[in-house]
Amino acid sequence: MQRLVLLIFLFAGILFSCSNKVNIQGNLTVKGQVKGLRLGTLLLKKINYDSVYSIDSIKVDGNEHFEFHTSIDEPQILILQLPEIKDGKILFFAAPSDTIEIHTFLENFAVNAKIKGGKQQMKWQEYKKMLQKFNDKQLDLFQAKYDALKQGKSQTTDSLSKVSERLEKRRKIYQLNFVFNNKDLPVGAYVGYVDFYNNPKILDTIYKVLPQNIKKSKYGKWIQKTLIKK
Repeated sequence: MQRLVLLIFLFAGILFSCSNKVNIQGNLTVKGQVKGLRLGTLLLKKINYDSVYSIDSIKVDGNEHFEFHTSIDEPQILILQLPEIKDGKILFFAAPSDTIEIHTFLENFAVNAKIKGGKQQMKWQEYKKMLQKFNDKQLDLFQAKYDALKQGKSQTTDSLSKVSERLEKRRKIYQLNFVFNNKDLPVGAYVGYVDFYNNPKILDTIYKVLPQNIKKSKYGKWIQKTLIKK
């Protein structure tokens, strides 16, 4: 009898231990490496509508690798921050059950970051990559206009200005199309909110086409709250 009681308590202890392990680890893993980092603090941060706060931290002491385990209730943007350096913030899209891998360097912490994640992160990277192409073309046009202006070529400057305007229109069309084509994903609502925050008319149009589940999501609520305030 005593043996049976002992086995019951032992089994209950194992279950309790396993249950605690799951709760501690949560539903999201963020791991990776910061090459060149010897000492510092890595922060994992969450963004609310009007605030940003830390949800976990890791003290780095000689180990370049890191691993966070936390829980989130829906897909959203998180921040990996190294506060000891300027511009030490990496934004990424995470969802429950994701394993996010971030590999970067101490130098140019955010610029050099390579991120591997789930569906939301892949879509957001695709979007950012295209926007970077638009930005690069605009920089090239700016340089060409500057050179033409120095040489007194006013007609060339005017022509390049028109090309720049057309490129900007194409960029806006791409942004809107991305939102509409991904309206059933949280990343679509997020991009709509961030890129059209100051344009209530377009923001309202975006909100109206969102499915109900996305309207009830974090960024759907942000759009709704912004429209109410405006």
